Amino acid sequence: MQTEISEKIPLHCRQKVYRPDTGQFLLSMIAGSEQAADLSTPPNCGGYGRIHHFRRRVDTGWMDDPLPIDPACKALGLSYVDMLETQVFQLAVCNLHCWYCFVPNILKCAQAETSQWFTAEEMIDTFLKEKNHTCIIDLSGGNPELVPEWIIQTMKTLDKKGVSEKIYLWSDDTLTTDYTFQFLSKEDLNYFKNYRNYGKVCCFKGFDSSSFSFNSGLPENMFYKQFEHFHRYLELGLDLYGYVTITAEDYSEIDGRIGEFVDKLQTIHPLLPLRVVPLKIFPFSPTSTRTTEKHMRAIEQQSLAAVAWKKQLHSRFSTEQLETKISDINLHS
Repeated sequence: MQTEISEKIPLHCRQKVYRPDTGQFLLSMIAGSEQAADLSTPPNCGGYGRIHHFRRRVDTGWMDDPLPIDPACKALGLSYVDMLETQVFQLAVCNLHCWYCFVPNILKCAQAETSQWFTAEEMIDTFLKEKNHTCIIDLSGGNPELVPEWIIQTMKTLDKKGVSEKIYLWSDDTLTTDYTFQFLSKEDLNYFKNYRNYGKVCCFKGFDSSSFSFNSGLPENMFYKQFEHFHRYLELGLDLYGYVTITAEDYSEIDGRIGEFVDKLQTIHPLLPLRVVPLKIFPFSPTSTRTTEKHMRAIEQQSLAAVAWKKQLHSRFSTEQLETKISDINLHS
């Protein structure tokens, strides 16, 4: 019963933020929100966008995070750097309840007072009007995966306005639906596959079923669907990357549990672990009311899983492979 309810929630969420008859998407108003307090620069694009500084160096002792820096630099022919400014827009709904999410709950439940309807063209127009706008757009949320039409329509708008060769499009999604394949036409899927300056990162919300449920609030058996969905995206031919949240309520036998997760990744492609980045969880203003003692303990001990992750990669891959840029790891051969 719990799984059946969880599978109905994404469709309900989708209906709240997408108007197929007008091609409008409901985007969060970041200005004035609790999230704005954590930003280093004020919200832009009329209050419905924000600038995010993606940094390669995450924290002392933690793995580097080259996403989306390296894919964007490669696609646009830029010199590789350690920080890139990115324009972010947020879909105003999510079907998960991740306790560590830096987005306030009110910006993820399609509230009229904290959101506004935009077509993709209206959204891009607000972006292009910004002085010194970035060369990267990140479609975030919430969960953009709920409305893949948002990504397609943004691509088509960038093409229409003649800027698709200069702008890199990135989306960060969960792996909880198959809506890309359920709702997009064959023509759209082909357009999706062939759009050059696009990269997609999908987040595994845990390294096993118990950590998945702990992190996402979803039933444990939905953990396994993530691998099916990732495989379908890969078969489509997308430039695909992964995040994994490695916080857990219990870190016992962590080496073996991380090893089993890496095994599952390698059933999709032997090199896939080299395109997956463990996320480090930090406390943010919006998480203060959701964070209990068990969550603080998970944050404090997540380095145990990080050490296990490093061991697995060093035991499976050569130094040359480990030093290859993430965007140069080929999953389509």
